[in-house]
Amino acid sequence: MLWPRLLLVAMLAGLGPVGCGFRAIHATAGSTADDSPVGVDLARVRVDPISNRVGQQVRNALVQRLSPRGEPADPLYNLQVELTESTTDVGYRKDGYATLGNLTLIATIRLQREGVFLLSESATTVASFDYLGPRYASVVMERDARERAATQIADDIRGRVAAAIERYQANPNDPRFRRRSKGWSLGDDPSPFTQP
Repeated sequence: MLWPRLLLVAMLAGLGPVGCGFRAIHATAGSTADDSPVGVDLARVRVDPISNRVGQQVRNALVQRLSPRGEPADPLYNLQVELTESTTDVGYRKDGYATLGNLTLIATIRLQREGVFLLSESATTVASFDYLGPRYASVVMERDARERAATQIADDIRGRVAAAIERYQANPNDPRFRRRSKGWSLGDDPSPFTQP
């Protein structure tokens, strides 16, 4: 009974470390994330101001994730984010009072480099919170949910920006990357990735 187990362990040890081919987009072998081409470019992303308090939280979190050493002096990319926030009640007591709420944060993301769109899409995150008896406690729970949502959406945006920069670096002449028109605004849909 012991021999089959020993044989299995020996076979697994003989395989050694077998890789699946996965490679992190923000790092290369023998380097830190900041030294990789995508890591260097992430540090050159300028994040435009985002309106309201939660927008400031998202912007601060993005700056920390994209360029931890501070905002770039010579930005190569421009990131625009527009946020929409909503709160819905999802749990109720027998007397009709809400006991659970969901805070939904939707970000419209636009990334461009020298007039070329690299990314135009939306990201969504939901953070749940409890309604407690005293009103102040419920306000604190909702504020904490807002802070969690801001952090979650900043992580999501950073991943999308890194993927878009890597796509662009792999093939900057791809026809899906098109130039920005003069009358463009954040509400327009210049997405190079949507089908006509």
